[in-house]
Amino acid sequence: MKDGIVIQARTGSTRLHNKILLPFDGERCILDILIGNIKAAFPEMCIVLATTVRKQDDVLEETARKLGIHCFRGDEDNVLDRFIKAGEAFGLDRMVRVCSDNPFLQPDSFKTLLNAHDELPADYVAFGFEDGRPTIKSHLGLFAEVTTLDALKRIVKVTQEKLYVEHVTIYMYTHPEEFSVRLLPLPDYLEGRFDLRFTLDTMDDFTLLQNLYADFKAINGGGVSELLQLVKQHPDYRAKMLENIAKNEK
Repeated sequence: MKDGIVIQARTGSTRLHNKILLPFDGERCILDILIGNIKAAFPEMCIVLATTVRKQDDVLEETARKLGIHCFRGDEDNVLDRFIKAGEAFGLDRMVRVCSDNPFLQPDSFKTLLNAHDELPADYVAFGFEDGRPTIKSHLGLFAEVTTLDALKRIVKVTQEKLYVEHVTIYMYTHPEEFSVRLLPLPDYLEGRFDLRFTLDTMDDFTLLQNLYADFKAINGGGVSELLQLVKQHPDYRAKMLENIAKNEK
């Protein structure tokens, strides 16, 4: 079984165009940070930036080349098809799916997901809350998902509905009677923390996470518990997160 990490990315975000390429940490953009962290954690694994065929995303292909990873270009709206074809192009059987707008993503957690899949294979493996919600359905932006090329191809056989082809894995975890779904428990300090937002959609998110990243870097970073401790020590960060969550849920 060949594993790969597939990073979903495009520049054409409607809420904040080019967000993953804007200067975030000095001259480094979020994509620089994300790919650098993933390469450091998985230097031998196939890493693919899966972007669109649109001309404006030429810059992402150039970025992938500059950072020493593969690039696959496919349909902008049918992201499911893009992932399937990326998997086929690089001979991947199993994929870690990564969203590119998460500067605090924890690549070390990929090992936990892959090990869990080794121990008990499933179509979909992710961290989840006690209410049965996978973390992709929250604002956390800290974790990825593991699925297989076979499972993605099976989705195509049962639906071409827009929701399911735009959001690659949602059909699996909303149809557990058709797909095997395994959700791993979160650490206690993250359970029920729907008041945290480390993902990026708007300029308000960008500014907040940029400031938080600078403070986190100043204390030499660490893991999720250290990140949460930093947020706790700065009530203004949490207040702004709650404000941004409310705005994005409207």
